Amino acid sequence: MTHLCSSCKQIIVNNALRKSCGSCQQIFCSKCLYQRIAVPKLNYQMQEVCTPCYHSIGTQMMLQKPPKGFTQRLEQQQPQQQQMRMSVNQIDPETKALEERLQKLRMDFPASSSTTAAAAGVANTPDDLLRQMNDELSIQNNDQNALADRLRILHETMPAATPDTVILPKPKEEVVDDDEDEEFPWCTVCNDNATKRCLDCDELFCESCVKKIHRQSSYKNHQLESYKPSAKAKKKYNY
Repeated sequence: MTHLCSSCKQIIVNNALRKSCGSCQQIFCSKCLYQRIAVPKLNYQMQEVCTPCYHSIGTQMMLQKPPKGFTQRLEQQQPQQQQMRMSVNQIDPETKALEERLQKLRMDFPASSSTTAAAAGVANTPDDLLRQMNDELSIQNNDQNALADRLRILHETMPAATPDTVILPKPKEEVVDDDEDEEFPWCTVCNDNATKRCLDCDELFCESCVKKIHRQSSYKNHQLESYKPSAKAKKKYNY
C-alpha cells in the first residue's frame, strides 16, 4: 500500500521513510517530518511533529500561563532583590569609594597581596595593599638605580673604541681545489694514456692517435709537445 506525504504530496515508496506526526497523526515523509517538540496532550513527551503542529504547539506554550510554582519563586525573589538594591544605595559615599579602591588594588596585585597578607597573618586592608605597592615600587626603583650604576662603571672603566683598538676578524681564505683544474691524463680520441699535447688543439693524444690526426694537411703545422701527468694524477687515475 502506497502513501502520500501530507506536505509535499509525493508518493512514499519505502515504508522506512514513512513517518506519522506525533500530534495530528497524519502521514509524512522523512524530509517533511523532522522537528521535535513537547506535545501537551501526550503529557509533554518529545515527539516528531509536522511544521503546522510545531508552530501551533509553540504558540500555545508561549500564551499559556507559567506554572504556579515558578510564579511563586519569582514573587519571593523580587523583595530580596529590592532589599539588596536598598542596602547598596544606603552605603555612604566614603565607604563605597574605599571598597572601589580596595577592589582596584586587588585587581592590580592579585597574587602578591594575598600571599603577603596570608604570610603576615593580617587582613587585606587598603592600607596594607598600599604599603605593599609602595614597597614594590621602591624595590623596582632600586633595581633600576643599581643597573644605571653598573652601566656607568662599565662605561668609565672600558676604553673608547678606536680604529687602533678594534680588532676585526680576518677574512677567510678561499681554498682552491686542485681537482677542479686537473685534467684527465687520457687521449681525447681513444682514452689511452696520453703522451703528447697539441698546443693548437689544446688536447691530449696518445702516440697512435696523434700520428693519425696530425698527418692530415690541416693539422700538419700544429705544435706538439711531450706530456707527462703529475704524480698525483698518475696515482689517482692509474696512469
